[in-house]
Amino acid sequence: SYVFRRVVCAIPTNSMNKTFANLGKALDKDCYLESIKAHFLLLPSYRRFPGNEEFRREIKVRDLYNFRSRSYWLRRLENHDRKEHVPVDEYTIEHILPQNENLSADWREALGPEWKLIRETWLHTLGNLTLTGYNAEYGDRAFVAKRDMKGGFKVSPLKLNEDLRALETWNEAAIKMRAEKLATLAASVWSVPTLPGEVLDAYRPKPEKITGYSI
Repeated sequence: SYVFRRVVCAIPTNSMNKTFANLGKALDKDCYLESIKAHFLLLPSYRRFPGNEEFRREIKVRDLYNFRSRSYWLRRLENHDRKEHVPVDEYTIEHILPQNENLSADWREALGPEWKLIRETWLHTLGNLTLTGYNAEYGDRAFVAKRDMKGGFKVSPLKLNEDLRALETWNEAAIKMRAEKLATLAASVWSVPTLPGEVLDAYRPKPEKITGYSI
């Protein structure tokens, strides 16, 4: 969770070697897990463990298609709380709003006058990406066609496609709404450690005492 959240939030990685190299010094053998949690929660500034607000904000707008670990995040989202895991590697990534720059008249109408800007802004983001075994059949079809065709979103067994079954159109509002829901799920999948405030306070560095000198 620490590493993935930082990647999504585009926090430079040059501090991570030091963070992990010094981890052993922060561990309390009598409270092993608690001390690990406290250590991560108290990391400052550029070494921080991104909180939920920052993480949800960034994961909604980040390019997750051209992402080194895209199969990883898709696998974790789809299989969260599943006992029967879906072999994500057997599926391909589907852009609900197509990648083709020359969008059809149906797509341009659905997106409205700002269709070019909307496509440029949201194409590779969380809200517009899903999984399918029918990528070639979907092609650049209109949303309703993708939803209702054989193997379409309406009959997909994948959790990532559940919200697409009842939608009548795919536009900027729909992309944002789905991104919001998936970002909330992501915050649970890659969760932040939690500790009661009084426990965390016990691990905070104590301020150094300043002694006075008489002349």
